[in-house]
Amino acid sequence: MFHVEHNLNNIEKCPLCGGESFELFLESKDYSVSKEDFKIVECSTCSFRFTNPIPAENKIGQYYKSSHYISHTDSNKGLFNKIYKAVRKRAMKSKQALIESNVSSGNLLDIGCGTGDFLLHMKGANWNVKGLEPDDDARRIAVGKDIDVEHVDALHTLESSSCDIITMWHVLEHVYHLDRELKRIVEILKPGGYFVVAVPNHTSWDAQHYKKYWAAYDLPIHLYHFKPSDMKLIAEKYNLDLKEIVPMKWDAYYVSMLSEEHMGKNKWRGIFKGLKSNMKAKNDSYSSQIYVFNKKSAV
Repeated sequence: MFHVEHNLNNIEKCPLCGGESFELFLESKDYSVSKEDFKIVECSTCSFRFTNPIPAENKIGQYYKSSHYISHTDSNKGLFNKIYKAVRKRAMKSKQALIESNVSSGNLLDIGCGTGDFLLHMKGANWNVKGLEPDDDARRIAVGKDIDVEHVDALHTLESSSCDIITMWHVLEHVYHLDRELKRIVEILKPGGYFVVAVPNHTSWDAQHYKKYWAAYDLPIHLYHFKPSDMKLIAEKYNLDLKEIVPMKWDAYYVSMLSEEHMGKNKWRGIFKGLKSNMKAKNDSYSSQIYVFNKKSAV
């Protein structure tokens, strides 16, 4: 039986704009591990949504101990995991193509690199790669693949203007100190460098359809719940240009399958819901999206 000390922190200021007035948006639960209830609130000033209250930073690790968290385990067990890894392998080539359409080679930092498969792929394409990962087990697996990976705290020891590309694949929504870390990321980027971020999108059809069961809310480990206008606000606030928004179409299927499980239904029904979500998506309303930011050369 899962047990965690009830040590929750209330967020008193919006992590994005600093506003101090929030309204309840949604009550849901941690379907994967603890089955505890959590709330998502919406900032009255900028409409940013975030989990509130959240587990204390030194307690959050217990909520990641789920079989669904494949990026930390490298598991090949079961058809679902095999399909996930096959799709991930294909996605790596798409990520490489996206990155190299902006920068052909150089220093790449992947924050929240998990077990390091993306970095291993990019290393094979002659990039100078480094990873940061908070989870001890995932980091150990990545280091075993002969990749330079350190604890995520090393972000604050890296040289300023040292990276051509910084990537965060479904990681930004997990970061405790959003403002501090975004400021540091921009410092580490070279002028003209690229910051590539993938996050779920709660304006998508599948989010509207599944509501509190939507798996990409992933409470409580998803601290923030982004929409495209939030990412545009991030660009304005941190001296970045938002160059491109790229859909991650496979995510609609994965998220919908998990959402069906949360509802107590057959997860394979999610394939049809994921297809419907992709068919209804327009421009920037896919289940998950990649945002390509470019650091401005001058403030």
